[in-house]
Amino acid sequence: MFEPENRGQVGIGTLIVFIAMVLVAAIAAGVLINTAGLLQSQAQATGEETTAEVSDVVQVGKVIGLETNSNKTIDTLNASVRLASGSDPINLSKVSYTIETEGDATVVNGENTSAGTASDGIEFYPKQGLEDGANTLSDQNDLMVVEFSLTDISGITPLNESESITFISQAPAGGSTYKQLQAPRQIENNSAYIL
Repeated sequence: MFEPENRGQVGIGTLIVFIAMVLVAAIAAGVLINTAGLLQSQAQATGEETTAEVSDVVQVGKVIGLETNSNKTIDTLNASVRLASGSDPINLSKVSYTIETEGDATVVNGENTSAGTASDGIEFYPKQGLEDGANTLSDQNDLMVVEFSLTDISGITPLNESESITFISQAPAGGSTYKQLQAPRQIENNSAYIL
């Protein structure tokens, strides 16, 4: 009926095919696991960057305009800044500030500045929760006043009466804050105004 020699050869062939299928499946599984791990790490990095972009924001509070040159123009801006909710610590000297006045715009950064020393018309003054010389906001209670001298920043001019100014702060790896301000209708010599 059945010849034992033929049955053995068929069994060995089936075993070889089975082992080959297992090896192919193992290699495919290894490739899939490797790819899944790579995609997971990329997704995690993208998620962290996206979260930082949304949450790492410098909030710009009140902005005070000062007339200091007796020419009836706002020539100095003092902006109070602090961290937004859920933000990681931000070094304000690495934040870029875009200022636009009546069609003239420029980007200013606070690099190589320490508290009380000017660099390209920008100075930092710690007010709350910070030590002198500190430029990093690490807590939501920290408050820093960033002073912009419009006469020392190239590319923009001081504000005349009723002129508007656009102020944008961009955190290094985070989001931006946009603020539109307007000078008062009448500017007196040596006066300060909340814009």
